[in-house]
Amino acid sequence: MSGHTGDFTVYPAIDLRGGRCVRLKQGDFGRVREYDADPVARAREWERRGARAVHVVDLDGAKQGWPVQLQLIGEMARSVEVPLQVGGGIRTLEDLRAVRDAGASRVVMGTAAVGDRELRLRAVEEVGASLVVAVDARDGIVATHGWQRASGVDVLELSEELAGDGVASVLYTDVARDGMDLGAALEKTAEVARVVPTIASGGVRGVEDIVALRKIDGVTGVVVGTALYEGTVTLEELLAAAEGR
Repeated sequence: MSGHTGDFTVYPAIDLRGGRCVRLKQGDFGRVREYDADPVARAREWERRGARAVHVVDLDGAKQGWPVQLQLIGEMARSVEVPLQVGGGIRTLEDLRAVRDAGASRVVMGTAAVGDRELRLRAVEEVGASLVVAVDARDGIVATHGWQRASGVDVLELSEELAGDGVASVLYTDVARDGMDLGAALEKTAEVARVVPTIASGGVRGVEDIVALRKIDGVTGVVVGTALYEGTVTLEELLAAAEGR
């Protein structure tokens, strides 16, 4: 696993709330900004502009604790050829199956997979490398339940447990940076990536973040939302940086 190969994936993010495309700041439902609203059109647009995969978060699901936007996720999956990586409220094997059946290629489990080892092992057994475990951290400590609670678990300890349990990939987010346009958390991301293959998330501003993340061994990709929607950087620029152009 080397960060220097050409298989570094830029995942433009689509956050769903009430059937529309939005972004939160630091996971705070009180600080929402609505963007172009139609998630299906947005998925098509990212594909047209060169995305090789799209990251989708069911924010309603994350808040409710079960997948709410399955129908919409299905519509999105049918409307594009590229794989969807989907998370938000997936807390049981039934949820995981439902999201897969809706058309998700990869499923992101957070709170449940972090807190319930038995569930995690069964999820690995069921979907293998298609499982991504979301590791969200604030000051090196894992945050759960839509970032509203601190678990007391050290991020690196958890990463080692996940790797030991056969989890093929984690999505690492530094909560303090998410949606805040502060730049990626390179050091922490690198620490996690030494333990388990890692998709970085949170705070990516532009090309320099991609260039830096790409150089870190074990970092396989990055999720980018706010910077794209605010027009800080274009997807084309990020893709070029990911390919070393």
